[in-house]
Amino acid sequence: MSMSTMVVNDAVSVATSGSAAAVNSGLIKSDEDTTITPFKTVLKQATSAKKAQKSSSGTVAKAESVKGASASSKTTGTTKLENIFKRASEKYGVSYDFLVAVAKAESDFNPKCVSSAGARGIMQLMPDEIKDMGVSDPFDAEQNIMASTRLLAAHLKKFNGDYTLAAAAYNAGSGRVIKAGGVPNIKETQNYVKKINQYMKEGVKVPDKDIKVSYDYSSYEGKKVNHTGASDASSSTGTVSNDNTNKISGFDEGVMATDEDWDQVRITVGTGKEAVTMTYGAYMKYKELGSLGVG
Repeated sequence: MSMSTMVVNDAVSVATSGSAAAVNSGLIKSDEDTTITPFKTVLKQATSAKKAQKSSSGTVAKAESVKGASASSKTTGTTKLENIFKRASEKYGVSYDFLVAVAKAESDFNPKCVSSAGARGIMQLMPDEIKDMGVSDPFDAEQNIMASTRLLAAHLKKFNGDYTLAAAAYNAGSGRVIKAGGVPNIKETQNYVKKINQYMKEGVKVPDKDIKVSYDYSSYEGKKVNHTGASDASSSTGTVSNDNTNKISGFDEGVMATDEDWDQVRITVGTGKEAVTMTYGAYMKYKELGSLGVG
């Protein structure tokens, strides 16, 4: 509470009581020599100060509002679509070939794509993923690609660097992959994994599109990427062995995250008073129950 507000409250209380006894007792001075600022004067001063502050800080306020806006509203220029994939690959340590294969399979590189299930954007993020990843505009290619790459990187860490299982988790959810002990025996997921591996083996050319971005991608212009092939996607039964026959060739296996590692990760679900923070394990259980219509 400001001093102005406190003074106003004092002035109001005096005006309300109208106690002549208080004035006569010397506790409050008379109108001629009172030191209490009248309510109207305080209100006028506060209004003037607020206007002055708003005027002087207009530029700062505008900058702060931009901070929370979508990337498309704070663009610094344009870049080729492939440069966003290059940076995402480098930033999160995920294969460039894998990223473009997912984009090809998900939307055929259409940033405005919307599926019947509600998935949005070039990498087809679901509404809950859009919210969880802090994406303000899922149709902004830069935001969508960066968020999905973070998600794919998390799947890769969880599945010991196995790109086949990461692709399966991206399509069906990591809970189903864990439960199945490999690629789930779901026709859509089986076909999806095979498609991803095929795209990686053959190579996918990213469309020559100019995209509005918020980041300076000049260092990625013309930058070469390492292309790697892929082995067969998975067996028809949906199981994946622990050897490298079902892994994408040329990738490190990485280090499998332990339960203790995941217990250190906290996920916040919901916003405002509805927000609930839980461990990653609890979150995955929450997602699993939610997909079953429970909880």
